[in-house]
Amino acid sequence: MKKKGFTLIEIIITSAILFILIGSLYSFFNSNYMILFEEKKKAYIESQVKSFMDFTMQSLQMSYQEKIEADDDKLILYLPIDNNSQVEFDSTKSIKIEIYYDKGSIFISKIQNGIKSDKTLLSGNIKYFKIEKILNGNGNLGGIEIKFKVNYDFKFRNLYKDYLIKYNIRK
Repeated sequence: MKKKGFTLIEIIITSAILFILIGSLYSFFNSNYMILFEEKKKAYIESQVKSFMDFTMQSLQMSYQEKIEADDDKLILYLPIDNNSQVEFDSTKSIKIEIYYDKGSIFISKIQNGIKSDKTLLSGNIKYFKIEKILNGNGNLGGIEIKFKVNYDFKFRNLYKDYLIKYNIRK
């Protein structure tokens, strides 16, 4: 008399094959999720870098050129409050912008009418930041170079990217 059903060996082999398939699928989806997460963080950092570079260039172009101050890790600009402001510099009718580096982050301070607002960019992702003055023939400030290195790595690969903002001061 034949019994209908599966033997113990058939069940064990089938279970082992299923566990191997489920384990490989889990590993595949988990690694894809981690890659997606890293790429999302990289895209966020890149958008902050682009935003910082655009803001800095626009601020440099709009600023009173003769009042631009720079040292190794700080840039100070004065912007007119509105488009109808005078061409001559007046500290009471201007917005002071400070861009500086501290402990792996870039900070932007905006001071208007004695009220200061701060914004932090690329928090903890800056490996290197330096502002270099470019002097013209008479020793006056002729331009500015801002060099910085951004860390895109979240593990151990040491993924860095160098950036440069170069601006020639108008006379």
